[in-house]
Amino acid sequence: MMNAVETLKLIGRPNAYYPKLAKPLGGVNPAVLFSQLFYWQDKATSDLGVYKTRDELEEETGLSHHEQRTAIKKLKAKGVLIVTEKRLEHKTFYKIDNEKVNQVLSDFAISITQSSRQLDSSHLELYNADAEMTTKSSSLYQEITTKTTTENTTNNIKSSDDDQPKSEKTDSIDFDLVMDAYNDAVENRLPQIQKMTADRKNAVKKLLKEFERPTFQSLANYFYDFVEQATPFYFGENDRNWRANFDYIVKPKTHLKFLEGRL
Repeated sequence: MMNAVETLKLIGRPNAYYPKLAKPLGGVNPAVLFSQLFYWQDKATSDLGVYKTRDELEEETGLSHHEQRTAIKKLKAKGVLIVTEKRLEHKTFYKIDNEKVNQVLSDFAISITQSSRQLDSSHLELYNADAEMTTKSSSLYQEITTKTTTENTTNNIKSSDDDQPKSEKTDSIDFDLVMDAYNDAVENRLPQIQKMTADRKNAVKKLLKEFERPTFQSLANYFYDFVEQATPFYFGENDRNWRANFDYIVKPKTHLKFLEGRL
């Protein structure tokens, strides 16, 4: 009897994703990303798995950089995805752990059976992902889009507690979300912050003026990309044990270094 991984290989390339993987893998976005990476596994030229850039994955799956990172975290937590970062080469490799996939799907099937629910046919049906539902399935995306407008100039981006009067087109940015995005990106590798002071809010607004698209999503992507691409020097591997922090990262000069590959 073939196991789940063998069955997936026989089915071939999914048009979008395996929808029945959404529940055992933790959501639609993890299932979408897993399905795409699974397709590329047999085509990998490295023992580390398949090399994919964030932009390539976004083009192939429709998932934003931030949505990819959230999905990757869930897949890693499930144990089905092994991520290897080659920082000096600026490359990230993704490898599916087939044994763990079989275990996760088996455990999920058992849990469904024990709760008196029928598991559907042994093979996974393929459906085209509905873009709107895929987008709405991301709770973080919902939270972000209820608090930010994505395409106005930075001159209209003001905190809710600014003393200046707001025009009808003025956008506001939720600084608590900015803090959460930064803390989520750096995890324990860099100092986390507990409060968005007035100086920090002003620094964020100043930094947004440097962005081509001055949105929360662009800012969150920058935090994650900094952690992924910066050299070990910025994480304490220097003769002073100095580490970058929020106040350093949001400086326009630091962002320019990042854009020019001088980190």
